[in-house]
Amino acid sequence: MLHPILKQYIPLAEFLSNVLGTDYSISLYDLSKPTPSLVVCFPHTSPINESVVKKLIDKATNSENVIINENILSAPNHSLSASCMMIYQGDILLGMICVTFDDVRYRNVCQQMFQLCRPNANSMPNLTANPNKPLEYAETKNNVHTELVARDAAIEALHTYGVCASRLSSDERLEIIQSLDEAGIFLLKGAVKDVATVLECSSASVYRYLSQIRIDELSV
Repeated sequence: MLHPILKQYIPLAEFLSNVLGTDYSISLYDLSKPTPSLVVCFPHTSPINESVVKKLIDKATNSENVIINENILSAPNHSLSASCMMIYQGDILLGMICVTFDDVRYRNVCQQMFQLCRPNANSMPNLTANPNKPLEYAETKNNVHTELVARDAAIEALHTYGVCASRLSSDERLEIIQSLDEAGIFLLKGAVKDVATVLECSSASVYRYLSQIRIDELSV
């Protein structure tokens, strides 16, 4: 059973997610038991795995129960910035709220600007927000992280509308999904689920949009 104090943080997590937008993920963890458990995450999929969560907990409890802008790896060659705060009742550790920031959209803009200045360059120098070695992602054998491609593409498409996913109309969701479909995103394994998470709808809804797109293409 979730502690009442932790329950009070769920509306706060949702509020922060709505305010900060899709570049941020807000996660609430229950630490009252031996194994940390994710209570809620906005958007609905946590970008970090259990091994990184445990490292963040250890670091936070050893540094005045707060971490600000810790550089971590959510996947090979994909870094995030994490800020965490431990939640106590007296001396009893109850949980942790974690805010992760994904700067991939801004890195893409920097890359485009760099290529405007140096069109013959393949890529710009690596930019690291935190010079310290990031907390590492535990890579599983033969795990190809194609989900990041689908997620990042959906986030980039969403930002063109300038609103949170919850405020998208059905027509706007359809347009985003159509643009992703034309780019071949849904050929990637797990893309439907990842796009659904970013657009805050069900996987079934994404499939319905794709079916509608197919029907419209046949009628042209």
